[in-house]
Amino acid sequence: MLVSIACGSSLRQAQRSVERYEQCYGADYNPEVTLEQRKECWGNWLQNRVEGDPPERIRYAEMRLVQLSVDGSTRPLPDPTPEPPPTYEHKYPRGPPAVYPTMACTPLCNDRWAECNTHCEMRDKSCKAACEAAYRICLEGCP
Repeated sequence: MLVSIACGSSLRQAQRSVERYEQCYGADYNPEVTLEQRKECWGNWLQNRVEGDPPERIRYAEMRLVQLSVDGSTRPLPDPTPEPPPTYEHKYPRGPPAVYPTMACTPLCNDRWAECNTHCEMRDKSCKAACEAAYRICLEGCP
């Protein structure tokens, strides 16, 4: 068993290989890194990688080296502007159900309705049903 540990790549070499891979991957996203520097980074990683590197990393490095050699393609950089929030069928807090006549405590019940809906997930129908039930109970308690 001791011989098998001594024959394999050391943990330090494996860690350095991971660090060099991550450095090359990060260089793909850095606009200040030139095309030649990217090619050199991936080429060096492939030449100096350790035996235990995952095959998907090896395939990725080979693919990147080919892409950079053929057309100089660079990875798309992350967009600095955030994506707009998703649009849902209902914006919360929704208005209360309109089936009840207006009463003196309607504003209070509407506030409770809005508060209840802020705790519901966007598509959680059981939560919305509970809010409607609480709204009905509130209105039934009105004088």
